[in-house]
Amino acid sequence: HETNATFPFVQYQCEDECYGKNALDVCSQCISSFSGNTNHSNDVWVVGVGIHTYARANRQVDTAVQNIQQFLNTEQQHNRTIYVSPPHFFHREDYPTQSINMERLYRGLLPHVAPENAAHPFLDVFELTQSCTMENCTYDGGHRSRYVNRWKAQLLLNMLCEVR
Repeated sequence: HETNATFPFVQYQCEDECYGKNALDVCSQCISSFSGNTNHSNDVWVVGVGIHTYARANRQVDTAVQNIQQFLNTEQQHNRTIYVSPPHFFHREDYPTQSINMERLYRGLLPHVAPENAAHPFLDVFELTQSCTMENCTYDGGHRSRYVNRWKAQLLLNMLCEVR
């Protein structure tokens, strides 16, 4: 769990628990351990574990979607959680199916997360990252360059901040 001095009110927590390599109930337990200790009504949990959950589900879209949906339903009852879609993955020869896997998972999740739900918002970065076609949008096909991550951060701020 770390805090960045540049953003003292933003804390990066539950990385190992919520990375998608574990069952998502482990992630929920970690989030609850922080949220349940004091009044954290201003806390917002931003979680995007799609591709790792998909891999853990043996690349079965229905199983991955079911696991994520169960996690979202649990979180909706207890915490303010924003689910972030998987990004678009540009085709690479060394990962020939990764692009297909990301898109299958994204399309499988849409009916469950895309309908607007104030109690459980959805941040769609798949379409954003797919629209970035310049060579320097990504350095490995999936992870984004700094300016694309700033776009994603701006979308998140737009969801969280009220215009006054």
